[in-house]
Amino acid sequence: MDPRTLLELMLADLDSAPELYRPTDFWRTGLEKVVADLRERGFAEFRRHPSATFFYAPQYAPVSRPAAALSRAFGLAGGPGTLLRERIDQVPVARAHHATVTALDPADRSPSLAGFSESAAGAPAEHLVFDGRRFSRSSLNYLRGLVMLKRAVPDLDVSTVLEIGGGFGTLGEILLSGNPGLRYIDVDIPPVAAVATHYLREALGPERVLDYAATREREKIVIDELEQPATVLCSWQLPRLTGTVDLFANFISFQEMEPDVVANYASLVTDLGARWLLLRNSPTGKPNVREPMLRHRYLEMFDRFELVDSDAGLYGQDSEGTVSEVMVLARRS
Repeated sequence: MDPRTLLELMLADLDSAPELYRPTDFWRTGLEKVVADLRERGFAEFRRHPSATFFYAPQYAPVSRPAAALSRAFGLAGGPGTLLRERIDQVPVARAHHATVTALDPADRSPSLAGFSESAAGAPAEHLVFDGRRFSRSSLNYLRGLVMLKRAVPDLDVSTVLEIGGGFGTLGEILLSGNPGLRYIDVDIPPVAAVATHYLREALGPERVLDYAATREREKIVIDELEQPATVLCSWQLPRLTGTVDLFANFISFQEMEPDVVANYASLVTDLGARWLLLRNSPTGKPNVREPMLRHRYLEMFDRFELVDSDAGLYGQDSEGTVSEVMVLARRS
């Protein structure tokens, strides 16, 4: 199904979805903007849409017009001007993030991260090239989180990964690019679920991604019977998912939800047998939510898990001036 048709199908079904699976206050502010951009501009260059760079496709470079104009001016100057432009665009921060991945990845452990180069699908306005491979703020955040996970859990054995709120699909692209036999399931609200489906099909090949249209009528969605390595589901389908996952990941999006919504997701994830959790959260929470999701809430809601490691520096720094905490949790024996 083409992405525009898929988007409209998802949005039509969203109207009858239970409240716990609908956009919360934070996303209600952006839903109309994201949908409007996709309807008017299409999907081919979605990573250049103003709503995308603000809500789900982050960049290192400044998004404010004055800072961007200043960056372009210094870039034209050449020599020292280019260095100043890189400083404004936070290229040194991105370079340090890439160096962390390169230096600290236990390459002999799975999942394999070596050789990853991000797809140019979606026409990103910002792609950073290190060692001849492409990266973005999104992929470098995920790669550092995965490196931390591999170091924290030396005996990590992952064949099925579940993510809630996977943005435009970066984690799935990373995992399925170099790990044959691995399965990735992304659960999200529309319109982002439609975007992730489009991106993963462009990055991995259309034959490797199962879309919402193929599963929307299923009363049970059996993990071991999923036909493709990547599956994108809408949020209200999660209770229908049956089977077992090894790793559950959530990067920031829980902080865009209310605690009762996260508690419901946490219960469903726990029931799916996840053995490890990889979570990224802001120490101060997100604006435009009624009650912020802070660290203690994660630990309370995932009470069948114990904290193995956490970091808000080497693996947690986001862009310059912003910090996230990355946590690795393991199911209690």
